[in-house]
Amino acid sequence: VQARLEKFLTARIEARIEPLLALARAAEARAGSDTALPSYARGLAHQLAENFGSLDREGLALPEKLGPVLRALKPFGVWFGRRAVYLPRLLRPDAASLLGLFWGIWTKQEQLMGPPAPGLTSFARGPEPEEFLRAAGFRVFAGRAIRLDMLERLETELEKAAAGGASAEASLPKLVSLLGAGNEEGKTVLAALGWRMVSVEGASAVWRKPRERRRPEPEIRINEALPFAGLAQLVK
Repeated sequence: VQARLEKFLTARIEARIEPLLALARAAEARAGSDTALPSYARGLAHQLAENFGSLDREGLALPEKLGPVLRALKPFGVWFGRRAVYLPRLLRPDAASLLGLFWGIWTKQEQLMGPPAPGLTSFARGPEPEEFLRAAGFRVFAGRAIRLDMLERLETELEKAAAGGASAEASLPKLVSLLGAGNEEGKTVLAALGWRMVSVEGASAVWRKPRERRRPEPEIRINEALPFAGLAQLVK
């Protein structure tokens, strides 16, 4: 009986989150073998497998030449979005609900939470922990949970409006319809995403996202008394 239950459970899990399991297997492949991923892609695959299939791009140390990493991970369905690296197939309701369940078991929740309603791409956050929503493929901005693919689509529309010079008010109805929110709540969410309504002389206000200023790199001070001072100097 136990063997049959384990076989059934394994098959059910594999059917729902096979993309993530395939990525985890590739990350575990021995370096130098035919199925091994390049070093950086392997590290990224490990992180995705350990974080329920999604990672925030902010703070993620990506190489300058991203092409080889993209090509290595493309067969596994990994998508590099504006704000996150994720597997779109894991956003399906059956996969997302299972990943949310796994998070609850992994964190030893006293009461397991039900998954977001199937097909819901944005909703006002309730009592759910943010980490639970992240495991299910959502990110929270201004109290609203937004699914990663919808977040990508929303910013695509914002960039199109900004590039085309469309007025902010004219494009707002489409943006809030994507969110399923009212105008004021929509503006609050867009502000949390970093977008602003900017007045243009002689024209209506438009959507703009101020560019982030690059922080100056901290000065590296080398202690000459240390045995690796010479190596540190070369790195500097």
